[in-house]
Amino acid sequence: MLFETHAWVTLDNAVAIYNVYSDVLVATIPVGIAPAFPKRTPDGTKVLVPNFGSNTVSVICTAGNLVLATIPVGLAPTSVAIDPTSTTAYVTNSGSGTVSVISIPTHTVVSTITVGTGPVDVAIARDGSRVYVSNGDSNTVSVINPVTNTVIATIPVGTSPNGLALSLDNTRLFVVNSGSNNVSVINTATNALLSLIPVGSNPQKIAANPVNPVFMYVSNFGSNSVSVISTTGLNVITTIPVGVNPLGLDVTGDGTQLWVANEGDSSISIINTLTNTIAAALPTSFPPRGVTVGRVGSALSPSDPIDLTDPYQLEEITESVCIIVEKVYASCLQRECFPAFIITLPTGGVPPFTFVSMTFSTGVIVPGSVVITPIPARPNFSRVQFTIQIPYTLTLRDSTGTLFTVTGTLPDINKDIVMYFPPTRPEFDFNLRVETRTEVLTSPLFTTTTIQIAIGSFVITKVTGLVQLLVPAFGFCPEPPMCEEFPNIPENPCINFFDATLTPFPSDFFPPQQDTCQ
Repeated sequence: MLFETHAWVTLDNAVAIYNVYSDVLVATIPVGIAPAFPKRTPDGTKVLVPNFGSNTVSVICTAGNLVLATIPVGLAPTSVAIDPTSTTAYVTNSGSGTVSVISIPTHTVVSTITVGTGPVDVAIARDGSRVYVSNGDSNTVSVINPVTNTVIATIPVGTSPNGLALSLDNTRLFVVNSGSNNVSVINTATNALLSLIPVGSNPQKIAANPVNPVFMYVSNFGSNSVSVISTTGLNVITTIPVGVNPLGLDVTGDGTQLWVANEGDSSISIINTLTNTIAAALPTSFPPRGVTVGRVGSALSPSDPIDLTDPYQLEEITESVCIIVEKVYASCLQRECFPAFIITLPTGGVPPFTFVSMTFSTGVIVPGSVVITPIPARPNFSRVQFTIQIPYTLTLRDSTGTLFTVTGTLPDINKDIVMYFPPTRPEFDFNLRVETRTEVLTSPLFTTTTIQIAIGSFVITKVTGLVQLLVPAFGFCPEPPMCEEFPNIPENPCINFFDATLTPFPSDFFPPQQDTCQ
């Protein structure tokens, strides 16, 4: 299967589906009355649409572009959040003061949670440990324990809280206050207010960049703009003009595009997040409200085999051959960061020390740390838990010029992810592998006894298996060229010097006559 990236936009009693990278309208699907803010499941197989005027949620199959089920919920549902396993959804019922908990595999409501007055948005922590609900008429955020489906805390925020988003590390909650024209930043460990960020007029929704955790985006309904927030500086770094009365917005999985639904002029603004400029504007048949963007199907699933009977295959292919190879069935990328990694300086050297280099070996999975647990509601997918260690070698020079090396490992990296990991016959084994690239991010900071370094690491996790793979071949390799002999250096060095082909006249013998670009 070749995966496409779509945008699902709620219109008047329908959802319009666009191909994100061609901006082409793929389909329009009828749903309930006045659909609000949809959400795609993390596995990419479904989109849940709350129908504000019908008191229902429509479940759309992304592969077939059809409605699988219509689920009755509370009054005036507005927003949806879905847990990381794509099995449970949380729907805010703004007219009932409740949240409906939906089992996605069975399309049924399994619990109803009472929250504040006028709940309008809902977000879930990326590890699934907490659910947050903004209560627009109570000026609060309810914190829900998803294990017990009970409210465990209530956080006061600004006036008419609306959109919610969590930082990629789950440490901070960003709450858009529509009546206060600002964003509350909450410490999720203490539920305390960290900061208030002023934005535009009547802000509505907020979206995080899934690739670059530094940026979040807020739609300003009254200002016809989008505020770009720095999650490190906790301030607005730029403001982007969009269409009239922007509401819902979402970022593509690669972090390069921001889609904004403009209710006031029936348009969609597509923003290039690298330049923070408008890349395109699409007209819609009715005023759009919400938008959710993502791949059709899971990026973790394997692709279908190539059809070798395809008449358009390359003419140079002469045969199909079987090779034994370790095939990658699934892979995913994460980033790890150690902002203040401290290493003790070596003894025996004469301070002060200077930094020479720091090199890293590829990460290794700690033996015995792997735990693979199948997910019942997601056939062929498993919860994969393991620990990674990354060795390093630090080289320092003391004041006498003597070099010292310090070896060790970075702090353990504990992983808890979802991977394609289907059951197999007993004779076949899947392998879990990791590949890392680690680098120093800032200049080292020395004290009298330690050195402090910021370190970042890219971690790719792979599920592999040894298989016989059928591949197209171009025949056997051609006859290779003759090997190049290493030249023997003549005893008389002047022989080479007098040979103009071996020692040409130096091009930099004379000073340059003018500036050049070379």
